[in-house]
Amino acid sequence: MSQLNPIYNTHQVRLSLVEVLTLANDRPFGCAVIVLISVVLLYVFRRFLLPSAYPNIDGPPSKNVLSGHIFDVYSPHNLAFHDTLQDKYGSVAKLKGSLGREDLYVSDPRFLHEVLVKQVHTVFRHPQSFYEIMAASFGLGLLATTGELHRAQRKTTTFDVIAQNLKDAITKDIDGAEWKEIDMLLWCSRAALELIGQAGLGHTFGVLQGVESEYSHAIKNFNPALAEVTPFLPFFSLIYRYVPTAIQRKLAEWAPSAPARKLKEIVDIQDKQAQEILTRKREALQNRGTSDDMHDIMSVLLRANLEADEADRLPEEQLLGQMNLLIEAGHETTSGALARILQILSSNLSLQDKLRTELQEAPPIMSYEELNNLPFLDALCRETLRLYAPVPLTEREALKDCVVPLRYPLTGKDGSTINEIHVKKGTRIYVGLKEANRCKETWGEDADEFKPERWLDDLPDSVREAKTSGVYSSMMSFSAGPRACIGFKFSLLELKMLLSMLIKSFKFTPGSTQVKWLSCVTMVPYPEETTDCIADGRQPYMPLKVTVL
Repeated sequence: MSQLNPIYNTHQVRLSLVEVLTLANDRPFGCAVIVLISVVLLYVFRRFLLPSAYPNIDGPPSKNVLSGHIFDVYSPHNLAFHDTLQDKYGSVAKLKGSLGREDLYVSDPRFLHEVLVKQVHTVFRHPQSFYEIMAASFGLGLLATTGELHRAQRKTTTFDVIAQNLKDAITKDIDGAEWKEIDMLLWCSRAALELIGQAGLGHTFGVLQGVESEYSHAIKNFNPALAEVTPFLPFFSLIYRYVPTAIQRKLAEWAPSAPARKLKEIVDIQDKQAQEILTRKREALQNRGTSDDMHDIMSVLLRANLEADEADRLPEEQLLGQMNLLIEAGHETTSGALARILQILSSNLSLQDKLRTELQEAPPIMSYEELNNLPFLDALCRETLRLYAPVPLTEREALKDCVVPLRYPLTGKDGSTINEIHVKKGTRIYVGLKEANRCKETWGEDADEFKPERWLDDLPDSVREAKTSGVYSSMMSFSAGPRACIGFKFSLLELKMLLSMLIKSFKFTPGSTQVKWLSCVTMVPYPEETTDCIADGRQPYMPLKVTVL
């Protein structure tokens, strides 16, 4: 992650902020009136005096003058809104942001190529508020050892051991019964956490041996808490830029929002655990030097950091951030994808039997290449990731005016054909990863159907001609360009290893409790009656009936 570049001088603004707070304390009613008038004037200016940036692009009407469509886009329960945008308005739709700002929701493959690949360094970047919430949660800096993560994929020993441990733990949980209803998301999450812990940090969390901690609970709730505060990120951005860190933490503790307080609590738990692991890793590295068995990602990063010149070394804050980001990114999406596949197979026993037969005919212990050469396992994983992208949405913001071509022309509000869009500086681009994967112009009329067999034959010419920029298999599930998921190959190996062990060892059928998938940054299953991920106090949950084979 690049260094943050605040628009204003932070020190000067903090001084003026103190004066503003003093004034607000002395004259609260007058300040409230000023703020209200300012908001109204800004809305009136944008709504009635400022010409529309996209007058010919259609989109749904906004029901809220203050927030526009922000809560429609980010609501965990409102994935149908995303589907409606593409089905009704095409691959680009106009949305309203806060106070009448105009944004674009995009799934067009050529537009996305411009945003995520071609002009990613010059025109389109994450909104500033994204960098700031990531910095507040994980610290500054990018994961510096991406090559190690990619090389780790071929060392399948760790994966074999953890897959076997997962099988043993579930068998023990069933405890000799004919079958038992089990929360499989819990076990998927534990296995994914242990895999990224050992391969990424050289650390075992012990969760497959029944060791529970506040940390394992905290990371499971990080994304739901983050999803609840995401619509308020622009306001958070002001606090992050101009309020001292010590005051930020107090504001989080005093916040009237339960998700904000929960997020602060989770970040504190993550930091504490990361500090303990970092201390042990550093001591081990100093005592054992360049031992060959210390090949996990964090050991490589720490070793490189110690050998670097003083001026080039990462500070401890960034090292802690690397660890938390590595765990969160490497754990949440994989566990959700694995739970999704198990849910699908539990409701379609013919698919489950077909996969089990393929796995039983394969070698009992498979290499990386052998695992990837199982056609139906591969097709099943691809189709699940296509139709049910673990992360349905990401964002970018235009840094300057530019012209972006379209793969699929739009019909304008005046009936004309639109082949390119003049994007205005400051426009928020909602990147519809999920919608790009279900675009019928690209994937055909059956794009909304779950059909693993589509991957066993040649894909339609329309997929090749769309030139989708995704890093994985012509789809956008892991995004595209330099900001794509750096660990997607690791995640795929993890997914296939765990799934193969589970299907060979157990039979899965639907549980007694209905679940629904909510968009909490990543897709997460919750009990059907859940209305608020945080306020309800409910945990992510995927119950399935499990029978030992």
